[in-house]
Amino acid sequence: MKTNQLKIHSQEYMETMARLMSEALESPEGMRALAAAIAAPIEQEIKRKEISSLLLTKHTLPKGERPVYQKKPTVKAHWISKDGDAQEQEVGKDEVEFPTNRIHSNPMVDVSVLKNGNIGTLMDIQTSAADAIRKEMDRRTISVLSSAIPAANTIEVTGDLLTEDALNEAISIIEDLELSVKYIVMRGRRFNDMRGWNLDPQTKLELRQKGVIKNYGTGGILLTASMPLDEIIIVPDEEVGKMPVRENLKTSPSIRRPASRPAGWCGPRSVRALLAPTSWPRSNWFRNPGGDVT
Repeated sequence: MKTNQLKIHSQEYMETMARLMSEALESPEGMRALAAAIAAPIEQEIKRKEISSLLLTKHTLPKGERPVYQKKPTVKAHWISKDGDAQEQEVGKDEVEFPTNRIHSNPMVDVSVLKNGNIGTLMDIQTSAADAIRKEMDRRTISVLSSAIPAANTIEVTGDLLTEDALNEAISIIEDLELSVKYIVMRGRRFNDMRGWNLDPQTKLELRQKGVIKNYGTGGILLTASMPLDEIIIVPDEEVGKMPVRENLKTSPSIRRPASRPAGWCGPRSVRALLAPTSWPRSNWFRNPGGDVT
């Protein structure tokens, strides 16, 4: 069944999921069909909220192709290791190859959810799985970008608050390279500092009406909990890295039967290849070392 042809929350989708939940109790084939049906909603939820594809250029790897990319010999390459840590390659080489990594989630689905046809509960579990994958994916993206930014492109600020002067100075580094700002990435609590700035009347009106502003100058504001509270990353309007994808998200069932219960769980496992920029030669970030940092 191709669930991506169904509109999530539609009556047709609900009926299909109810049938699959019932069939999942009858055979391993039914369980696998249910797990496969869960993949599309999880994928959709990840795409709805993730920011990694905005910051890096997605590259779907053809079967058998190695994730090898050209780079300037004078520029370091940075990527995410299989352990989820940022790594770097020294200057001197004109290409880099890095591993694609799996990010997965193993949500537990009690058999009673299937027996009772609790579609709402199953959808909550799908959302939870998507959030876990998305947050880890974005965390790794932010980690590798932050590690790749040279010290010369760092603006240090003392005090507890993000200041307009500091952000403008950081933006000027991008503009001095004849580039424009595409995104300004920050934590929601850091954005709160901007509410006290002397903004233009139109921006103040937008802030009053919506609680947030979409842009500051040419840069779109991206709020994410994956950002450290004492950092802001400013992304230029040119490609800064690749996000190679070996395969799309997949799900598979895993049955567990504890001794205390005659039943078990169906746990979909989501697999997604991930990411690392080949270079970040022209970028800058803002760091606020002061204040109460969490």
